[in-house]
Amino acid sequence: MTPIELLETVKLRFTPLLHDEEEKLRALLVTALTAYQDRAGHIRRTRLEKSDGYSIALPADYLELVCITDKTGDWMDADVIDETIEIANTWGMRWPLTMEYLVQLSALDLDNGEVPKTLVGILQNYLEALIAIPNYDRLRRVSIAGKLDVANLPDEATLYQRKTELEAEMSARGAIPRGAVIYSGIGKA
Repeated sequence: MTPIELLETVKLRFTPLLHDEEEKLRALLVTALTAYQDRAGHIRRTRLEKSDGYSIALPADYLELVCITDKTGDWMDADVIDETIEIANTWGMRWPLTMEYLVQLSALDLDNGEVPKTLVGILQNYLEALIAIPNYDRLRRVSIAGKLDVANLPDEATLYQRKTELEAEMSARGAIPRGAVIYSGIGKA
């Protein structure tokens, strides 16, 4: 599913959709992708063969290197230098290597990019929450101007609470690597 297709599915959830300016909706879509990228992140794994060599061009959707491991699961030393990933040629390295990196979701091509399948549901819900805030504000204003009852419309605090809950859910998914503690038995009695 492309980001625009994701947006179209979310737009169908609103009756009526008053906040329907395409430019503003696309901006909210990018906001949703960026929020997920910053709060949870999405890790992509790719296989590297010996024929790829020790200098690998950064993937188009690259944000940050997580790790590179060899066939046995040992971590390989690697650095990002001038738009390439330089892998240290280590004794005992077993090919193929597996590279894991964080995806730059905020830079996805909105029309042709591919939203990772595991993110579609939460991104739809979060985008819905983002659109609901200005949409219900407009609906409330129109209703008040028309002297209609607004008691059935969710208030601003409820809408922001939903947004906050979804942000916490994103953070809980946590693909972004957290600090690790390595315990050593050296020097222990």
